[in-house]
Amino acid sequence: MPPYSLVKSSNDAYCPPYTPTVVVFGGTSGIGKAMAKRLGEQLQGRIHIIIVGRNKAAADDVFSSLPLPPTGDGDDDQDYVRKFVSCDLSLMKNLRKATEEISEIFPKINYIIMTSGQATLGRKRETEEGIDSQLVMRYYWKFAAINDLLPGLRAARDAGEAAGAFSVLGNGLGPKIDFNDLGGRKNHYLGVVPLIQGVVYGDLMLSMYAEKEHGIAFTHMYPGMVDTEANSPAAFNFWLWKFFAALIIPLAWAFFIRVEVSAENMVYGLLSGEKGFYQRDTKANSVGPRNVNYTEEQKKIFWEHCLETTRSVPR
Repeated sequence: MPPYSLVKSSNDAYCPPYTPTVVVFGGTSGIGKAMAKRLGEQLQGRIHIIIVGRNKAAADDVFSSLPLPPTGDGDDDQDYVRKFVSCDLSLMKNLRKATEEISEIFPKINYIIMTSGQATLGRKRETEEGIDSQLVMRYYWKFAAINDLLPGLRAARDAGEAAGAFSVLGNGLGPKIDFNDLGGRKNHYLGVVPLIQGVVYGDLMLSMYAEKEHGIAFTHMYPGMVDTEANSPAAFNFWLWKFFAALIIPLAWAFFIRVEVSAENMVYGLLSGEKGFYQRDTKANSVGPRNVNYTEEQKKIFWEHCLETTRSVPR
């Protein structure tokens, strides 16, 4: 991993001969917002950006902050799309509607960036579709989003352009998947089980997508502790964890990563992956593959479970 100055220089040199299309789930705040702005600024506005989330005003703020493409460069007739797609990712029916809308607008997609998620602790809750409310936000929506938008990634790959799915969460950590309790229906432990499952499920999912989809990059990158809204006491819904967070976070704040620095490293990790499966640490070092060694039968069981839980049709 080069020093930060070289990371920034590498990102500054990014200038593809085509207009990239980037879909950002979670682009209205935190790392997703910072990544969207960094890419837009680097390309001087020559980028199609779709932000998926629930806060249109925040998305509009991101769009308005992006530079206007310079005139007189031969691309004056090019329309650069800034599109907000409203979606509550906790429900698969909402996600399906959103991905259909995105696919209609852009049959070719270069990058899918997935930063939305949550780490709630407390008693078990399920969505109206019967999925654990924490695990759906840490994992299942990502599986479904990639599945639904795969045709767009394939189209970019087949056109000789970069194509990749990029998920922001821990990686390579935690125990092996319990195939007798997929979905965390038997064990929960006040949210600790789905908290960990979101990581290990994500690793296996991305590694399997990489096996199935040659020529596309699938990256799982660990953010570390970043100074975003998600790492504030207000982000915790369980009163005991909120109390401890209020005590600990102010003391640890000096060690947090500034969101702009994290986004720089994230963009480097996004652009560095050409094809295959990557696990990266906070500075985009490649640290894998780790914790993805399963039998073919176990992989088959896991994949079928994910398709059934998310009500997905393989693309």
